[in-house]
Amino acid sequence: MSRFMDIDWIITIAAVAGLLGLTVYAGWKSGRPRKDSVKPQWVSWPFVTVFAGALLAFAVIHAFNLMGFHTGQNTTGRYGG
Repeated sequence: MSRFMDIDWIITIAAVAGLLGLTVYAGWKSGRPRKDSVKPQWVSWPFVTVFAGALLAFAVIHAFNLMGFHTGQNTTGRYGG
């Protein structure tokens, strides 16, 4: 089985695609003018944009880690053993 067809890659690519779509949609939705209505708005679209963007950043960092780049702290650094 290929290294790039591993289940980790499939889940990570699906998460990146889904979160990218959610971030773009929420950004578009938060930029639209509000409708004048009595009903409350149940979803805070600016919050969804920021939250999905943050999760997207974590998913991209996870993809870099799967590629072999080390993005974490050194365990033998300042406080490591």
